[in-house]
Amino acid sequence: MNRFDNDPVPVLVQEAVGEVRAAQAAVRGAVEKRVAEHRAGGSETKTKKSAATRKRIMDAASGLMRERGSVDFQMNEVSDRCNMSKGALYYYFSDREELVQAVFAEVFDETIEALEATCDQAETGREAIRLLCAEIVRRLDAGGPFTLAISNEMAVSRDKALTVASERLGRIVKLVSTQFTRAKSEGIIREDVDARLAATHVVGGFLLASVAALDLGYDDDREGMVSALVQLSLRGLGTEGAVL
Repeated sequence: MNRFDNDPVPVLVQEAVGEVRAAQAAVRGAVEKRVAEHRAGGSETKTKKSAATRKRIMDAASGLMRERGSVDFQMNEVSDRCNMSKGALYYYFSDREELVQAVFAEVFDETIEALEATCDQAETGREAIRLLCAEIVRRLDAGGPFTLAISNEMAVSRDKALTVASERLGRIVKLVSTQFTRAKSEGIIREDVDARLAATHVVGGFLLASVAALDLGYDDDREGMVSALVQLSLRGLGTEGAVL
């Protein structure tokens, strides 16, 4: 028999070594976790800063578009307004077209959110239709980014004149169509009306009428124009005896 067989010391040493190794592993895991969290936090901060910079660039471009009533601006004008180099600007947007499309996408998203909120606060379909039309007119200030975005969408959809094929305009049409369907249940719109087709017709009329408000004599009376357009949309053009 080995004289160390019953000696408890080696066993205690082995246990101590195991505990030390376990403690080292725990410390190493904790350190790795902290490092990962730090890196993630840094990445999140960087992402937020990048988003803020993109927003600042788009706001500058939007301002130029509003002032000129067109997308006729130079990238160096945007960089000057943002107090940044052109190289830094091109890091976020490869060219003017990409920047313009980003502004258009943002203005459409903001408009859709506003229109959805308008529908949510309306107690009736009639009220929702009136508020929707008023909001569209309000946002179609001459030369503003939304007006330019609408013009852009109409240009790219020019071969589909009978329907609003663009996804963005289609979202606006869908909102109006939903309220027309709602108005049917209230007895305001006839049951046989194609809500989608009617919404396309009405939205198109509002967009063109808003852009041409000055020539129509409604430049200083947008509320009057909204009322007239809503009445025209709901009552139509013909008399009771009109048949086409």
